[in-house]
Amino acid sequence: MIGLLVLLPFAAYLGWLLWAAFFLPVPLSYNLRSLWQRKVSTFSTAGAIALVVGIFVVVLSLAQGLSVAFVTSGRDDQALVLRPNARFELNSSIERERMRILKVHPLLAREGEQPLCSAEVVAVKLFQKSNGDDTNVTIRGMEPMGLRLRPQARIVEGRWFRPGVSEVVVPRKMQGRFPGMEVGGIVKMGGRQWDIVGAFEAGGSSAESEIWTDVADLMQAYKRDSYSTLLARLQDANRIGEFTRSVDEDKRLKLEVVTERAYFKELTKAGDPIAVLGNLITVILTGGAIFSAMNTMFAAVANRTKEIGMLRALGFRQRDILASFQWEAILLCGAGGLVGAGLATFANGIQTGTTSFDTFSDVGFAFTITPGLMAQGVAFSLVMGLLGGFLPAWRASRIPLTEAMKGG
Repeated sequence: MIGLLVLLPFAAYLGWLLWAAFFLPVPLSYNLRSLWQRKVSTFSTAGAIALVVGIFVVVLSLAQGLSVAFVTSGRDDQALVLRPNARFELNSSIERERMRILKVHPLLAREGEQPLCSAEVVAVKLFQKSNGDDTNVTIRGMEPMGLRLRPQARIVEGRWFRPGVSEVVVPRKMQGRFPGMEVGGIVKMGGRQWDIVGAFEAGGSSAESEIWTDVADLMQAYKRDSYSTLLARLQDANRIGEFTRSVDEDKRLKLEVVTERAYFKELTKAGDPIAVLGNLITVILTGGAIFSAMNTMFAAVANRTKEIGMLRALGFRQRDILASFQWEAILLCGAGGLVGAGLATFANGIQTGTTSFDTFSDVGFAFTITPGLMAQGVAFSLVMGLLGGFLPAWRASRIPLTEAMKGG
């Protein structure tokens, strides 16, 4: 309620400005000519606004890219089976006997006699990045059906791994961030050497942050007696609830089912620290940008007092002057916002990564600049123009006529 009361005057003022742009007598062309006559101050202020908006959009694109990586990973008709309260695959454990029971569940989809499910093990291994920093990378051991359950994954170099011979495949995007990941190379994990036989892409999903291999090989190398999780495709997406209840009520299992899409949605919280830090930086820069816009408009008012007096003498009212100078600030910041949003597009697609504090491993993703983010950046610049231009516009509209005609 309090927030609504605060926003009402702001909304009313904005509505009046929109009306003024069409019906008040001072044309916007007058403000555009004024901005052009003050090229130096106009370009410097627009440049400051462009910098802030560019950073704002790029920061949002980080969180957007991380969200895309996880959201594109899940399917509505697939589910993960985990140990109760494990939350994440790395913390989960399913014994072999329970896994055998799960694999014959009647609600699982099948191809002939083969159930569409994959018993998998998840581990982490410390690797050195190209910049010299060390970070954990997720290693996933899967059954052959695991590839069938991830249709977005496709081999782009070499071939898929074969079971029983210590082979791995790596994401194409990981090759640029970690040295020694070339096809034909060797990685050391679990006390043995593994041949890199292929590179794959997975549509920008979180799978592109994992090294894949055969589940039996990984269990043997890491001396695991139990699996981490079961990835299963159901006969129908609408039957996941029924499958969840069945597994939960089966006293032999005592396991938890989560839809694949919901699981990866939970992982998007890894982007929260990025968003918080980015917002903090944006707030600091925004204060400077608003001050710059305000300073430019105050200077414009000081240099145009005679002009303001002439407008008043010609019959223009105080509210006409207020709307004119306010729109001048909005146009100035809006131009900077358009430039900043355009410059941000150069970051689109650049690969980066962060450490997930949920899985303690590296998550690779790309800056993702969307039209929606660019529109938010431009809207942000217009708000800066509204805030930064109000006081100078108010000052211009309140200069006494006699003082304005004298020029100060």
